[in-house]
Amino acid sequence: MGGGKGADYHLHGLAHGGPPHTVEKLWPYVEAARKAGLDEMGFAEHDRYLNGLEFGVFAELRRLAPLPVRQGIEIDFHPTRSDLRHIAALPWDYLIGSVHHIGNWAFDAPGEEARFDEWDPDELYLSYFDLVARAARTGFFQIIGHLDLIKIYGHRPTRPVVELAEPALRAIAEAGAAVEVNTAGLFKPVGEIYPSRDLLERCFALGIPVTVSSDAHSPEEVGRAREEGLALVRGVGYTHLATFKGRQLIPVPLDG
Repeated sequence: MGGGKGADYHLHGLAHGGPPHTVEKLWPYVEAARKAGLDEMGFAEHDRYLNGLEFGVFAELRRLAPLPVRQGIEIDFHPTRSDLRHIAALPWDYLIGSVHHIGNWAFDAPGEEARFDEWDPDELYLSYFDLVARAARTGFFQIIGHLDLIKIYGHRPTRPVVELAEPALRAIAEAGAAVEVNTAGLFKPVGEIYPSRDLLERCFALGIPVTVSSDAHSPEEVGRAREEGLALVRGVGYTHLATFKGRQLIPVPLDG
């Protein structure tokens, strides 16, 4: 990796502002990635912005940028979605599968916290990880995003989380997908990287590759807390990170 800091593949250039994509709008992210010492970067907009994405803009961005720019997408997985095959057929370098909803409940959205009280915590975690497993089993995703996002507000199960997540972890391993070590959790109420160390240790034991990402929604957040994420990955035992081009996983050695 040339002494750099690897790839950050979870960057939202549109944040929550919506289309259109332009080189001018995305360039501050490129500059931030360069200053952060990243070797690669990748944009993964929320799939609700799909119609505003311009593949030509990314071609121009790749031509101008001082580091490789990958194009991905973050898909909000619902088991009833019928458009996954269509979206997956587009020329992405990778697809991130994330679970943000349980039924009609956007559990990580501001103002939705009270609904956690309607659940038994173990049943909540089981329901969440069942959706993660179903996302992995589609075979469409190269990366599973923020694996234990359900902890965002600090709600914890009474049973060991690894036990509750085991079927999902096995589904991810069988799909050959990577798990994202997402530092955005440090800046949420839970104050903890996604996933927790015990889950990451189980990922390592199952041979699941990892990426480290910031989930940035502004240029200032690109690569944030990356050293903490890398330290967690190293501490668990990983010696390589997953990178992607044309959906092909390319392992690269961790520096240090």
